[in-house]
Amino acid sequence: MPRPPSAKILALLAVLLPASACAKKTPPATVTVAADESAASISDLDDGSSTGEATRPQPRPQGKPLHVKASVTGLGDLLQLVKQATQAWNPKNPIDASAWVQAALLQMGYGPGLWSSLDLTGVMAVDSTFYLDAPTTDLRLAGSLAALSAKGVMDGMPSTQRPQPLGNGMWEYVQGELRVLLRERPKALEFGLSAADLERAASVASEASGGRRLKVHASDLPPGMLSADSFPLLTPGLRRQVSAVLREANNAAIELDAGTDRDLVLELAADGPFDRLGLSPLGTARVSPTALEGRLPAGPALVVAIPWGSPELLHKFLDSAQKAVDQLGGGAFTAQGKQMIVASHALLDQLQNDVVLAVYVGTRGEFTAVIAGDVKDEVATRKATSEILSAIKGALTAFNTLGGDKKDASISINLKAGGLKTDAGSGDTLSLGLPKNMAKETEDLKTLLDDKQQLELVTLVAGGSASLVFGANARALAAQIGKHSGAAGGKAIKTSLASDGGLALARFASKGCHFCVGLDPIGVARFAVHNTPERRADKAQIKDLEAAAVVLTRIGGALGFGLKLEPKHGALAGALKKSLLVLAPADAAAVGKLLDIIVAPPAPASDKPLSGPLGGKSSA
Repeated sequence: MPRPPSAKILALLAVLLPASACAKKTPPATVTVAADESAASISDLDDGSSTGEATRPQPRPQGKPLHVKASVTGLGDLLQLVKQATQAWNPKNPIDASAWVQAALLQMGYGPGLWSSLDLTGVMAVDSTFYLDAPTTDLRLAGSLAALSAKGVMDGMPSTQRPQPLGNGMWEYVQGELRVLLRERPKALEFGLSAADLERAASVASEASGGRRLKVHASDLPPGMLSADSFPLLTPGLRRQVSAVLREANNAAIELDAGTDRDLVLELAADGPFDRLGLSPLGTARVSPTALEGRLPAGPALVVAIPWGSPELLHKFLDSAQKAVDQLGGGAFTAQGKQMIVASHALLDQLQNDVVLAVYVGTRGEFTAVIAGDVKDEVATRKATSEILSAIKGALTAFNTLGGDKKDASISINLKAGGLKTDAGSGDTLSLGLPKNMAKETEDLKTLLDDKQQLELVTLVAGGSASLVFGANARALAAQIGKHSGAAGGKAIKTSLASDGGLALARFASKGCHFCVGLDPIGVARFAVHNTPERRADKAQIKDLEAAAVVLTRIGGALGFGLKLEPKHGALAGALKKSLLVLAPADAAAVGKLLDIIVAPPAPASDKPLSGPLGGKSSA
């Protein structure tokens, strides 16, 4: 039975990486190196001889072998980042990663010259092709280590593992039946399992240079190798859909970029039939700010920007909703439901280019949501948004009627066409007051209500876009949108959403995204604290929050996440500013408290027994 793939690869790289401690004492399985006629010029170095006992060759596996390329550039700076970050976040126990690696190498028998002979600013790269079921059958392996002294790297190896010279800068490393060819270069130590592999070593390093610092690319993946089980935030149904796509992925990649001089970026990508997810509502992935973002206010706690494609699937969803409404017969809400669906169909047909969802949070946790999109025809769009507000008013009026129009149980409704004047035109307003008998609910929704304890909705169609704004500061934000939309040519201004740092990080990390998400930790923390009466009454927690807000405002601390969904390619990426990794210990302590606020543990479950037959005595 062949050994696990990971052990095989570690054994093959033992000459190049500090992995001798992982090697088994039993002789390794036979390594069958793939032949390559193009290497005839140095074929005398690869005569196929074996120093171990002959073993029966493994049967050739079915299908294509897995192809893996991995590289790391600037390893020294990555290790320095670990040291600086841990000094900030854990000053009592910082990690000197470079010293730790050197100590580990010494403990495993490597000399101090090995680490000092490596060039930690250069490229370390490997290119391997192997079968998962039989890793040593037709194995190909080539790569290069950046080195200040290739000879110094080999001299630093334990005496029992030291390569033997072949002449002309060529060396041979033999352990049991494992045979690796090495070649000295002025700035590198190249390696390969065969002469043909060795000839590819220089190009392996050249292809890996540039781009992100850590890259692992795999191609010709066997079916079923990937799944979405590691993404718990997905709903079960969506997770099954994504897993079905990933199981058919043939290429995948992981890329990481980090360092003392750059932001942290992590990207996961795969090639597969992502079109099965139904991507028609999405347009072309965005790599830069949009005109719509230039019309929206800056500073949201959360923003999601989406390029608009075809509304086909959303129309089908509304058709399904129409069938549900039709089944209601002639109920009190039937007419309003049909009116809402018809107006929504009309609004979908007017959308184009881009759509944005943003949530803005004030210092007391008051929050306002904005849904905005570019539109084709302002007149037709204004008619559709007016119909939607009218349908909402009609449905709530019907609700009051069902309650007997009792004052304490009725929702106050005030719809005004042109109720808000802005620089770019008028917006319609709908003010809703909760019933007096819902005092507890009103307190729970305090951060969503305005100063009059009403929920305010504003629709504004101007400057080539439509916006629905609702929440505590709906009028003020809608007025800002009108001001931006009324600017010369709708040109983006410095204080608009177009300058959002989180969106910029999302687009940079994903190399263009369809769902571009920006997060402001300060706004998210304020929402988390003030959204429940119990937490907003905790003065100590609010004090910690505002102290951390001062720190984050000074150092900057945006986060961004980007999801790209093209028909045959998908990518999920995240990024955060380096200022959140390398900072003063006092600042780290303040930011740490902010993170604790955001990810506060859930309240303990109530011990009160359930009501009804499951929680009380059986009625049987």
